[in-house]
Amino acid sequence: MNKKRLRQWMAPFATATLILNTGYGIWGGTDALASQSAALSVAPAEVSNLIAAALDTTRVNLSWTNPSDINFDHVQVIGVSNAVYVDNIQSNSYTLSGLQPNTAYTFRVRTVGKSGNESQGITVQTKTASVDAPVDKTPPGEVSGLTATNVGYNAFTVNYILPKDADLSQAIIYLNGKEVQRTTGTSYTFSGLIASTNYNVTIRTIDKSGNISGGISIPVTTSALTVDTVPEVTGASVTSVNNYSVTVSWTKPSGISTVSLYRDGSLITDSTGTSYTFNNLSASQTYTFMIRSKRSTGALSSGVRLTATTNSTSSNSSEVSNLDVDSKSDTWIKITYDMPSSAEKVKIYADGDYKGTTSSESYKITGLREGRWYEIKVTTVNSSGRESSGVKISERADGDSYSSSSSSSYSSNYEKARDLMRIAENSLNASDWRSARDAISDLPSGTRKSDLLDRLEAIRNRAIGTSSSSSGTSTTTTTSGTTSSNSNNAFSSYSTSFILTPGAKSAYVDGRATTMAQAPRIINGVTMVPLRFIGEHVGYQVSYDKATKKIILNRPDDGKQVVLQVKNSTLAVYELNNSRNYSTNITAPVIINGYTLVPLRVISELSGYQVNYNAVSKQISITK
Repeated sequence: MNKKRLRQWMAPFATATLILNTGYGIWGGTDALASQSAALSVAPAEVSNLIAAALDTTRVNLSWTNPSDINFDHVQVIGVSNAVYVDNIQSNSYTLSGLQPNTAYTFRVRTVGKSGNESQGITVQTKTASVDAPVDKTPPGEVSGLTATNVGYNAFTVNYILPKDADLSQAIIYLNGKEVQRTTGTSYTFSGLIASTNYNVTIRTIDKSGNISGGISIPVTTSALTVDTVPEVTGASVTSVNNYSVTVSWTKPSGISTVSLYRDGSLITDSTGTSYTFNNLSASQTYTFMIRSKRSTGALSSGVRLTATTNSTSSNSSEVSNLDVDSKSDTWIKITYDMPSSAEKVKIYADGDYKGTTSSESYKITGLREGRWYEIKVTTVNSSGRESSGVKISERADGDSYSSSSSSSYSSNYEKARDLMRIAENSLNASDWRSARDAISDLPSGTRKSDLLDRLEAIRNRAIGTSSSSSGTSTTTTTSGTTSSNSNNAFSSYSTSFILTPGAKSAYVDGRATTMAQAPRIINGVTMVPLRFIGEHVGYQVSYDKATKKIILNRPDDGKQVVLQVKNSTLAVYELNNSRNYSTNITAPVIINGYTLVPLRVISELSGYQVNYNAVSKQISITK
């Protein structure tokens, strides 16, 4: 039904209903959002400060404050016949026309997320003016005493006094000409801003008839960033190499008592000494080590890198040979192998889980799941306790009890998979999580299986113990008159794995195909990836200032802020919750086709993700 026909249809009625839809969304597309179970099961917050004002005999203006959710999408108006009246309202108000004079109307405002979740909605009533009644067209008075306080590098607060007009409704707050809030309060705090930047704040008033004042404005400039440049160690070198260990040494700079030591990008330990031995390495393998000076505040230097290749050793003398499956059942697999003379015993692993140690040349791995494939690894241990890299084989336990497609079997298997997932949710145990994963993956494809997989993915980080936070966090924005809260589940908005290919826009996020607006590129030997695509999927809010070409990333759940600048090789990190900050050097970000690309290593620096490159497939994998 078009708008004209809908108005004609509504005219005889004394009551109209208005429904406004507001959506949750994450930049990058609803495919990524659909994989998050929290967003699929929770309706958006309601709009607030809803006001209906009769403008004249046939028009009513609605104004409101949109939810403070960072992924708010749009507002949709629905008529009483449930037909769409108008779509994609991006503002905080809307005027309905074609109504009847001197008629009472009830409006309902309901928010709707991109996934289709709907709030209960709130209502407001008003009455159009009568034909003979005078119409108020006089705007209210202006605010007074407008000042800015608590001006920092990324936030400031404005304070003001509201006029005493009897029909005053709200104050409307603008930043650089864009409306950001409607409130009955007398102060407002802007956050997530850019350092050393000029802003203009305007406050206008609106009365109950919808008349808006001209406004009062003040300029505000955020303060400059201060970056702590931590000095590097000197004289760093590799002092000893053998088959399974590498020793490095260094000289600490003045004022630095601690260094952080990394192996292949992973933090191993902090040390107050001047040398360290990295143990439990593999023979004939090249490793990269990094030494970073660390202040007492936690600030780190960029780091000094060293590489070393461990000594080689004959595989015939360090690993088992002839690894094979001797026999199996639905709950166990028996393997056989030949032990080298240098080994005293072997250790057995299945899917990375330790299963046992033996000096025999056969081993029965028990407690397996029927019909499940396992990666089995056998490592040798010599007289010095050194454990080898291991030899692997894949095998499937007999049986396939979960794969039956009959209705009764499916129902039983679904109930079992659901129960296992509930156990994993309660225990947050890695083994329980894998059991639930196995049971769910064995179900036939369908909506119920997809729902369980989405729900399981939401607890993945907690179950395997890699999430930066295992509980939800709450962020609150407050004015003196109104408060809005948005509860964010720490893992609901995080993606845990990405597969990218330099030069290709196609990608996989959490195993699901998607398309990027800009493909990754290799520039001067450095892999550069689209910042917004990755950043927002790992929990950052990304903003960009065209004037200064500064990029600000804020992650609300842990208070981390990251500042980069196009063509600037300095990356500044501020851990606001821990009151510490540090800087490091990177390959400078660049803009290609209007999109900002940053070095791949920034992802691991900021978010703790592991980055790997497959030389055969030419693919980049980023995993948490």
